[in-house]
This record gives sequence, C-alpha cells and structure tokens, in this order.
Amino acid sequence: MLPSREYGLKNEKDIIDYLNEKRFKDLNEKWKNHIKHMFPFVIEKDLIHCSHYEDQNGKPDIVITVRHTNMYVSIKTGKKCSMHQEPIETFLAFLKKKGVSDRTLKIIKFYQYGETEKLNNNGRPFTPKELEEKFKDYFTEASKDLDKLEIIDAVIFRSILKGCVLKRYKVNYLYYGNLETGYLLSEEDIYSLVLQYRNHDKTAIHFGGLNLQPARRERSNIKYHDIRIKWPILSLLYYRSEEELRDIVKGKIKV
Repeated sequence: MLPSREYGLKNEKDIIDYLNEKRFKDLNEKWKNHIKHMFPFVIEKDLIHCSHYEDQNGKPDIVITVRHTNMYVSIKTGKKCSMHQEPIETFLAFLKKKGVSDRTLKIIKFYQYGETEKLNNNGRPFTPKELEEKFKDYFTEASKDLDKLEIIDAVIFRSILKGCVLKRYKVNYLYYGNLETGYLLSEEDIYSLVLQYRNHDKTAIHFGGLNLQPARRERSNIKYHDIRIKWPILSLLYYRSEEELRDIVKGKIKV
C-alpha cells in the first residue's frame, strides 16, 4: 500500500491521464456527468484539457479546461481527510481578526499543546485522553464560541477554498474519490455540508463540521507547531448515490 501522499499524487495523475486531451463524447457516463456539472455549455466534440495545478501549496490540485474556461479542482481521499495545515500562530492571528475572544484563543492553544505555562501534568503535557477526560468542558465552550456563521464561513474559505495566500486561485469544485468512484461538490455544496453537519463531539474543537487538531503532538516533530483541519463527513458520503448526495446537500435526508 502506498503512503497517503504518494497515493494522493497517483490518484491525481490517474484522473489527469484519463481526462486530458479527450473529447467529451469519449468519456464514460460518470465523468460526463461531472464535466457537464462544471461546464454546462460542453458539447460532444469539445476537447478537455487537464493538468496539475502549478502551485503545490495552493488548494486546487488539478485544472480542467474546456473552451478556454478553467475549473480549479481539489482532489481528496481517505477517512477524516485533512483539508488544511498551517502554523498555529498564524491561524490564531486569523481567528483574532475575525473577532474570536482571547479566552477561546487560549483554549485552542492549550488544546494544541496539552499544556500552558501554568497548567501541565507534573511537568509534561496532558495526553489526548487526559485532555478529553479533564477539560472537555473548555473545548465545548470554545466550539460554542466558534459556532458563528461568519467564523465558519471564513474558516471554510481559508481551509478548503483559498488557503492563506489570497493571490492563489480559489477551488471551484472538490472531488472526493478516485478515477472509478467518487463525487463532486461545488463551492455552494461545500458551505452547505459544513454548516448542516456540525460536529457535536464535546472532546473536539470544531468549526461546524470541520475538526481542529494538532498536526503532530511530538515536540521533536517538525509539524509540532502546526494545526490541521479535517472534514470527517467526506468519507461517509463515498458510497452514496448521486441522487442521495444531492438530497443530502439540500438537507432533504440526513447522513
């Protein structure tokens, strides 16, 4: 089995190799539906171009082009897949600008490191299990403070659609799956799902349906000071039919 990063790159390449330089009429029904959703004007003879997005740190993974119109697509796979990673200090500064209280910011920092200057477990950080058992009320409090539409919208934009650098291209669509099986979400779908399926886990700090967690907890790890944002519901939708998925996005049926 390939490591997750290598699998992700292979998955992107498989999709690119299938779509690139192919006429719309020659696609299978699954990919015809996806392309038609992204490019409603497409006709049978149109040639499709597909390539990797040139900035590896940007949110899009591939670019699909039909008749000089580009769509920037993020490709995701795996359980509880990671949507975003950045240093905790820049993320806290971003939240502060959005009006998040200093108390909540301190709780997030405690959640990240498992300790503060004044609070620790006999000189060592609290483990995730200890944090869950002893301090879940703090994390519930923080999640309630973060459960505001303007904050959730801003986190969606930063963690899924655009990233930290505004000059980069924004994601138009998110595709979850591989060449054979998967589903497509528009920007509107993304906002709808994150807001509909809020995480009610009292041990996790979250923004709607997006979970916040440390990238790594080992002090020696290069990612020790990074936060990570995950979106667990994506894997739960993997085996749903296209019709079911549309109803889920519209709120007609629940996962």
